[in-house]
Amino acid sequence: MKSKQQHIFWIAGLLVLWLLAIASRGVILHANEARLDGALPFTLESALQFRMTERVYEGRGIPSHDPMIQFPDGIDVFKTDTVLAEYVYGYLARLLPGELPLPLRVRWIMIVWFSLSAPLVAAWVFAWTRSRSAGFIAGAFFAVSLATVIRSSGLEISRENFAFPFLIAHLWLHAWRESESGPRPIWAVIGSALGLGMALLTWDMIQYYAALWVIVWCVRVFRGAGDALREQWRWGAPAAGLVLVAWLSPYHRSHGLWMSPTLLLVYGLLLRMAVQHVRHAPRWRGIAAMAVPWGLFALVPHGYRANYGHFAELLVAKIRFLNVKPMDPSLLTFNQRIMWVPALDSATWSLTWILFPATLVLIVVASGLAVMGWRKRRDASSILTRPTAAHIFFFLILSVLAYILFVRFHIYLGLFACAWLGGCWASAREQRSWTVYLFAALLALGWAVEAARVWEEPGRWGRPNVYYRELQELTDWLRHYGNEQPVLANFGVSASILAYGNCPIVLHPKFETPEIRERVEQYGRKLFTGDERAFRDWADQHGAYYFVYALGEFYPHHVELQMRYFVDAVEPPETAPARLFEYDPHAARYFEFKEEASNTKYRLFRIRSRDDERLADQHTIFARQALSEGDLEEAERLAWAAVALFPGQYQAQEVIRVVTTLRDQGFEYRPER
Repeated sequence: MKSKQQHIFWIAGLLVLWLLAIASRGVILHANEARLDGALPFTLESALQFRMTERVYEGRGIPSHDPMIQFPDGIDVFKTDTVLAEYVYGYLARLLPGELPLPLRVRWIMIVWFSLSAPLVAAWVFAWTRSRSAGFIAGAFFAVSLATVIRSSGLEISRENFAFPFLIAHLWLHAWRESESGPRPIWAVIGSALGLGMALLTWDMIQYYAALWVIVWCVRVFRGAGDALREQWRWGAPAAGLVLVAWLSPYHRSHGLWMSPTLLLVYGLLLRMAVQHVRHAPRWRGIAAMAVPWGLFALVPHGYRANYGHFAELLVAKIRFLNVKPMDPSLLTFNQRIMWVPALDSATWSLTWILFPATLVLIVVASGLAVMGWRKRRDASSILTRPTAAHIFFFLILSVLAYILFVRFHIYLGLFACAWLGGCWASAREQRSWTVYLFAALLALGWAVEAARVWEEPGRWGRPNVYYRELQELTDWLRHYGNEQPVLANFGVSASILAYGNCPIVLHPKFETPEIRERVEQYGRKLFTGDERAFRDWADQHGAYYFVYALGEFYPHHVELQMRYFVDAVEPPETAPARLFEYDPHAARYFEFKEEASNTKYRLFRIRSRDDERLADQHTIFARQALSEGDLEEAERLAWAAVALFPGQYQAQEVIRVVTTLRDQGFEYRPER
C-alpha cells in the first residue's frame, strides 16, 4: 500500500512540475503580448518556421523546393532546414478549439511540449539516484530557471524547444536502472535510441551533446567498462540512431554529418563491437578496428568541413583573442565577425548573473558538501561514484566552458546544472548529518531566487532590440501593395518580409551553407564599400524589385554588431550607398524612395533596374530624334516616359527643358504626318 501511495504522489509531483514549467513560460508570453498590444510577430528564422507551420495548418504542405527564399535560385527546404516540428505544430493547431489565432495556438503548443522537459528531468535524475526527492528538485529548478525558460517562452519558434524533450527522454532511458544487474529492458534501449535520434533529427546543435556522449563511450571502452553485452546494447543502440539520422536525413546528409568526427568515432566503436563478437578475436584487434573509419575521412569527399567549418573558425578566434572580440575587424575573417554576435557571443559576468542568479553558486556549494561527505564515509556505492554521475559532471564542466565561449549553450548548462543539483542532494541525504538541513535550506532559497527572476518582471524577458510595430508597418504595406515582388533586405528583417509581407527574399537569415554566407558577404560589401550603381547592379542581378534599408547602421555604439564591422568597413567611403540611404534617401539615383511605406526604422526603395535604365535610354534617343525633327509633343512625351522609368536620365531631362524653352518662345512647328 505504501509503495502504491508513493507512486501516486510521484506521478502527481511530475504533473505539478509540468504545470509549473508551463506557467513560468506562459507568464512571459502573456506579459509581452500585453506590453505590445498583441503585435508580436515571429522574427528571423522563427518567422520562416511559422510560415511553414502555417502551410501545414492550411493543408498546403511544405514544398521540397522553395523559390521564394534566396531568390531567384530558391532553396531545397529539407536540405536547408531540419523540418519536422512544423508538421507537428501545424497538425496539433488544427485540434485546438475556439477562435484562437494561429500564432497563439503555435506558441502554446510549443510551451506545453517543451515543458514536458521538467518532469522528464525529474525522471532522469530519479533513474540515476533512485531518489524521488532528488528528481523533484532537479525538475523544479529546470521548470523555473531563467536559463531554461528564456528561449522556450513561445515568443519565437526554436528548434531546440522541440528537440529537448526527446534529448531528456534519451538521458532518462539511458540511465534507467543503471545500478542494477540483469538485462536492460528492451523498451528502454529502443526508447533511448529513438530519443537521441529524434533530437538530432530536429535540432542540429544536438551534435554538441552527441560528441560528448561518444567521447564518454570511448573512455568506457578503453577502460574495459563497455565489453559486457548489456553495456554494448545500451550504448550501441543510440549510436545506431545517430548513424541512421546522419545517413537518412536529407539535411544532415547534405551537410556531410555522416563523415563528421563524431560519426567517425561511432563507426569505429560499432566496428569494434562487431569484431569483439568474432570468436577468439584478441582485444587489440577490436581497438585497432576503431581507427579504420578515419582513413575514409581523407579519401571520401564530403561537405562537413564546408558546412560547419565556420564554427571551428569562430572557436579559433575566441581562443586567440581570449574570448574578447577585437574592435579592429581586420583581425578577423568575415565568418568570425558576423558570427561573433548574440547568441554566439561570449558570456559576461553580468549576463551570467542574469541567467544563473543562484544555480551556479549552488553547484559549487553542493559539490563541495557532497564531496566532503563522500570522502568522510568512503562509500564505494555512493551516488557520486556511479558512472552516470561522472558522465553528468563531465557534461556540466564542458557545458560551462561552452557557455563561456558561446552564450547559446546556456540551455545545456542549465540542464546539466539542474541534474547535478539533484544528484548532490541525493548524495547529501546518504550522509544523514546536519549538512542535509543546511543543503535543504540553500536549495529552497536558491529555487526562490531563480523563480523570482522569472516571475517578478516577466515582460523583461522578451526579444530585445526588435522593432515590432515598425516591422509590422513595413510588412503590412508590402502585403497590400508589394505585389509579391522580390525584396532585398538584411537577414534580420528578410524572414519577416516573406512570412508576413508575402514577398520573395534575396537573403536567407541562416548561415549553415557556404552559398548563403557568401551572398550575405557580397551584400554587405556592395552596401558599404561599393557605389550606388554597383549595389543596384548586384541587387538587380538577384532579381530584387524592392530594397529595405534598416536605419542605424551608423549608430556610434556597438559598432561590432553592425554590418559595416562585419565587412571591415567601419568608416565606409563617401560613395558607399549606405551613407545615401541613411542620410539622404531622396538623392538616390538608382533607388526610388517610397516615403509612404517607410517609418522610423525601415526605409523602402523601389530599385530602378538595368532594364528600366536601358528602356529609358531608348526613349531618350527617340525623344532627341523627335526634337530634331521639330515634333515637340512627341519629344516631350518620350522624354517624360524616360524620366518616369529612370529619373537619373539627364539627357531626357535636357530634352524636357529644351521643349519648355521653345514653347515659351512660341515655337509650335510640327512635322507633317
